[in-house]
Amino acid sequence: MLFRLLILPVLLTAAFPVSAIELKKFNLGAGYYSLQLYDEADTYDSDRFNGISLSASYAFSDNIALQATYYELRKGDFAYSDADGRDVFLYAGNGLATPGGKWYVGAGYFNEQWHASSASNTFNGFQLGGGFGYNGEIIALDLRLSFRDTDDYDNTLGTQSTRIVTAGVLNLVLSARF
Repeated sequence: MLFRLLILPVLLTAAFPVSAIELKKFNLGAGYYSLQLYDEADTYDSDRFNGISLSASYAFSDNIALQATYYELRKGDFAYSDADGRDVFLYAGNGLATPGGKWYVGAGYFNEQWHASSASNTFNGFQLGGGFGYNGEIIALDLRLSFRDTDDYDNTLGTQSTRIVTAGVLNLVLSARF
């Protein structure tokens, strides 16, 4: 009799499984995007492009995610007055699909076009980045930072005496979780 009383809770637990934390794997959002270039002589110190971004991400698990962003940027006082582009990252981290804090690091690829009144240039290459944020039940907030390969920027914008040494991106995104 005692055995039956002890086994009853185990059988009832197995009959009514406890629901696990629901993974929300897809995020779709918009945000602020900033690109800044620095050269050896700091002449590009004020060359910052700012604008908006649209971002989508898919978490394969709570630790691996793919993220893609489209952005449109403006620069008022530089020969290249605006830019648009896209970047893609594969991230590894923790908390990417569950509610709560998250962090991630990864590698990706970017492709962008700078437009001026008389010309345009295309830049592309690899980038390394990471970020952190918070997943709520229906919204997420992320701050992403990345550093880009500067070869394409340097070939077009650099001179013999000054090279482009850093291309950095900051992206703040508010997204809906599905």
